[in-house]
Amino acid sequence: MKKFLGAIYLSTILLTFSHQTANSQTASDILRYAYTNPQGTARAMGIGGAIGGLGGDFTSLSINPAGIGGYWKSEFMISPVFIANNTKSSLNGGLESQELARKFGFSNVGIVFSNTSDRGAWKSVSMGIGLNKLSSFNQEFFYQNETQGSIVNRFAGLAFGLTPDQLDGFEAGPAYSSGAIYDIGSDLIYESDFDNEDQEVFRKNQLVKTEGYNNELVIGFGGNLKNKVLLGGAIGVPFVSYSSEKNYQESDEADVIPAFNELQFNEYLTTEGKGINLKLGAIVKLNNDIRLGAAVHSPTYLTLTDRFTTDFTYAYNEGSGDESFTNESPDGEFEYGVSTPWKVVANAAWIIGKKGFISTDIEYVDYASAKYDFTTNSDNVEDRIYQDEINAQIKDLYKSAINVRLGGELAYEGFRFRAGGQLLGSPFAGDNTLESVLSAGIGVRGNRAFLDIGFNHSSVSERYLPYRIAGAPLQTVDNKIGKNQVVVTVGFKI
Repeated sequence: MKKFLGAIYLSTILLTFSHQTANSQTASDILRYAYTNPQGTARAMGIGGAIGGLGGDFTSLSINPAGIGGYWKSEFMISPVFIANNTKSSLNGGLESQELARKFGFSNVGIVFSNTSDRGAWKSVSMGIGLNKLSSFNQEFFYQNETQGSIVNRFAGLAFGLTPDQLDGFEAGPAYSSGAIYDIGSDLIYESDFDNEDQEVFRKNQLVKTEGYNNELVIGFGGNLKNKVLLGGAIGVPFVSYSSEKNYQESDEADVIPAFNELQFNEYLTTEGKGINLKLGAIVKLNNDIRLGAAVHSPTYLTLTDRFTTDFTYAYNEGSGDESFTNESPDGEFEYGVSTPWKVVANAAWIIGKKGFISTDIEYVDYASAKYDFTTNSDNVEDRIYQDEINAQIKDLYKSAINVRLGGELAYEGFRFRAGGQLLGSPFAGDNTLESVLSAGIGVRGNRAFLDIGFNHSSVSERYLPYRIAGAPLQTVDNKIGKNQVVVTVGFKI
């Protein structure tokens, strides 16, 4: 799927005499929290995540919590995961560079307590508590090429009309202090070594590393009503941890830009936070073979804190020898809120006796309804203005999407063989392409324990802009990402 992530560019952070605010959030950043795909157990992964209508699997608490009503015995499970993302990157059509990001972690840890009864309408009642992984942010990529333009022109634009002591402390300020931009006529129009050099090409490269997760602590309750209806609800408490490190460099080995030698601009960001949501669901057993279900997910309300720094180094030679200056930003911090979209999920499953099953989930989500809240802990007018601007961009940039998950399982004695896939709709307005995810798995089931292995693979293309300047040459990085995950679930009946 071709995702146009044109809004991803270096953060603009405004600093005045008495107030510092981090307007580094962009319309594209909100997808980090709104675009989720529960992973959970290896069984769920093996069937393409289409677990919502089946019941009896912990992952269902993050899809259709009625599934917990399908438990007949208490159960504990733990699911380590290995993630390997391979990214090939090219700047403005240059040679591809390749980077591999690997990570071990946990896709799921959970315990379900189930109580059965032969009397009354409720045949079983269960409670589950544990963790399901919703998203992984691990990626690493590198690009390089010789192109026109410089990031210094961006810093000069940010400085336009401001005195030196009004410049922000994260981009234009360090660029001025390092000698990359200067104001010769004191007219608040900043010059640089790149003025009138728009046609020259010189080397740019950048290494970008991101890692982190969106894991959901989920507490759910469900029951089996007369062996006809499964009902359930769950409270989700997502925990978000995200970090990025961007090391950007320009160099002029061919000496096509007088005076300029090299610059380095490094950005460091960590985001931590948590939230809450509610899920309600039901599954109806039409007969012994067919199950139909539905679930609704409330928006997730997240409170996040960004912590960020930058440093800038500029090296040049004006005839009197090489000079190099480095300036570091202050420590920035900003707390804000995010509201993700509502979700509606429909489920269907066909149970083929003891031979296996086929299951599907269809999910509807309107990404355009996601919102930022920059005013929860701020009464600054600039925060309110930027909040309204970025939320308007979200409405224009995104649309609703339908995600389809389909999978099945074949049973042979104690063994289980699984396969599945997903078609995930693009969240971007005007983009009707689909991202495909292929899955497979195998499992062994015993009376007291079970072991499952699940694997999935997807390929996605993304566009990244390291910086953007109106009317200037565009630096466009095309990333081709191969995503692979292996989950192993070990579980015990208790």
